[in-house]
Amino acid sequence: MDKKQTRKEKLKAKRTKQILTASMKIFSRYGYQMADVGKIATLAGLGKGTVYRYFKSKQNLFLCTLEWGLNSLQGEISAAIEKVDDYLERVKIALSTYLRFFEKNRDFYRVLIQERVWAQVKSTGWKWKERHLSHIDHLEKILAEGMRKGYFKKVNPKSCAYALWGLTNSLLYKWLISDKKYPIKRELSVIKKTFFEGILNDKNAYASRKRRRR
Repeated sequence: MDKKQTRKEKLKAKRTKQILTASMKIFSRYGYQMADVGKIATLAGLGKGTVYRYFKSKQNLFLCTLEWGLNSLQGEISAAIEKVDDYLERVKIALSTYLRFFEKNRDFYRVLIQERVWAQVKSTGWKWKERHLSHIDHLEKILAEGMRKGYFKKVNPKSCAYALWGLTNSLLYKWLISDKKYPIKRELSVIKKTFFEGILNDKNAYASRKRRRR
């Protein structure tokens, strides 16, 4: 009985992953409104009826796809920084993990940046904001703790977290739409230099040149 149950659980987990992986690609390609469960089933190598046995509707499948992706992202970030004590390294590793996750999961990022997607999600009453922004809250906590202990300058940690997240996503979007393929880690160095080091080569020299122009 236990062996039969184990086989059933393994089959369920396998098919669920097949369906979610396929649905991410289809929702990414067509958007929510134009996505068809039949196309998802075909891409997953399953029958349409099988998809509906696992997910009761297209909307349910869509929300489960989002949750699956967001849980995977949060899990990877948490695991990557779990044993890191240095605050700056924790932030850098979190950002690096975030970028690498979407490098591996381009389709999921395409789903997340569709404006109509979030209009659809909000209409369901699903707590999309808490799930979608949970990694920003985590980043805010790291920054706030680092500020309290003197590792970072004291600024609004929430605003700082959003600014860093905004910069990261802007560069991620640039990478996504680029005609040329290149490793996403190249953008990480831009984040480090602009956000953590600043863009001025020499602040004193800059101030001196500014005075001379007056």
